[in-house]
Amino acid sequence: MILEMKNVTKYFGKRKVLDNVSVTVKEGEILGFLGPNGAGKTTAIKIMLGLLNASSGEVFINGFSVNKNFEKALEKVGGIIESPDMYNYLSGYDNLMLCARMHGLGKKRVLEVAEQVKLLGRLNDKVKKYSLGMRQRLGVAQALINKPNFLVLDEPTNGLDPVGIKELRDMLRELAKSGTAVFVSSHLLAEMELMCDTLCIIEQGVVVTQKSLSELITEQDLENRFNYTLSVSPADKALSLLIENGYDTTAADDLLHIKATKEKIAEIVKLLVLNEVSLYSMTAEQKSLEKAFLEATNGSKGQIA
Repeated sequence: MILEMKNVTKYFGKRKVLDNVSVTVKEGEILGFLGPNGAGKTTAIKIMLGLLNASSGEVFINGFSVNKNFEKALEKVGGIIESPDMYNYLSGYDNLMLCARMHGLGKKRVLEVAEQVKLLGRLNDKVKKYSLGMRQRLGVAQALINKPNFLVLDEPTNGLDPVGIKELRDMLRELAKSGTAVFVSSHLLAEMELMCDTLCIIEQGVVVTQKSLSELITEQDLENRFNYTLSVSPADKALSLLIENGYDTTAADDLLHIKATKEKIAEIVKLLVLNEVSLYSMTAEQKSLEKAFLEATNGSKGQIA
């Protein structure tokens, strides 16, 4: 496990900002961190990276305690928290060289990360001339300079146009394929749905769920039954057949909707085929990430961030 945040609680004075927060990220996983404004996301990230001390609980990165062995824990970590910090009067190249030298690296690595974030053509321009999107690309390059195996990004798509967002998503996917664990916080739910393997949702300082994206958006009831949509012919015969055999089935727009556990799927298919019903498709119904988020946070009135 790359990240293990165990039972972290944080007080600011008498106000409890985080309450027993536990989050894990494994090698090659992209985890999206979601929550309304003020839910405690940035505080959790700062504690994760040793920028704030937890009131209780522990954080381990690559097996090392952030509190007890800070340098070893952060040795292979790269990140952007809130907004990239850089020297405006220097060029992008000079900013990256400063980061590279701190890690004992040089020009070769600077050019590699500049190419990776599509900034090579503007690398010698002063940062004060950069657009917001270019600054964000430079921040990602800074985070990548030390070849981290754990990348932490807080709102990495700020200022990026649709092409830049897709390029960032593709880059993170490639990093994950090579084994890098990615922890990303963003308010763009549609983008998180395309980018992440796992979602962790936090509300009022409490983690309400951490599930794979497929688990989070696939409809499921209290009896562990999923909603499936069937395209069959003849539909009326299939509907009668399924109801007669005890399956919770309804019809709409020439499609059948059935509630069943995964274990029952093979039986349903067999029943239809043996009774000469043509089955063209059978898919699990999904809800949007936005709906899943609102359900997990009980329809939180706070803005998604």
